[in-house]
Amino acid sequence: MVRENEPLYGPASPKELIRALECLYTGQMNVAIQARALRMTLERLKQLFNAYVAERPIDINDEDVYAADLQMTWPFA
Repeated sequence: MVRENEPLYGPASPKELIRALECLYTGQMNVAIQARALRMTLERLKQLFNAYVAERPIDINDEDVYAADLQMTWPFA
């Protein structure tokens, strides 16, 4: 959530937005924290992220999808 007196600018560049969406997609960042870092509203980032995810469907029956996920996460790390 953006504070009332803080202006909304959005990301500095399209590359910054793409990197942020990739972090969200891989579960490395929280949406609300990312929205604040990008200086955009939470609702707008949710819309952009939903569109980003819709363009990248995951085939849950493909074993390569799970084999590519090598990074251990909490509580296993």
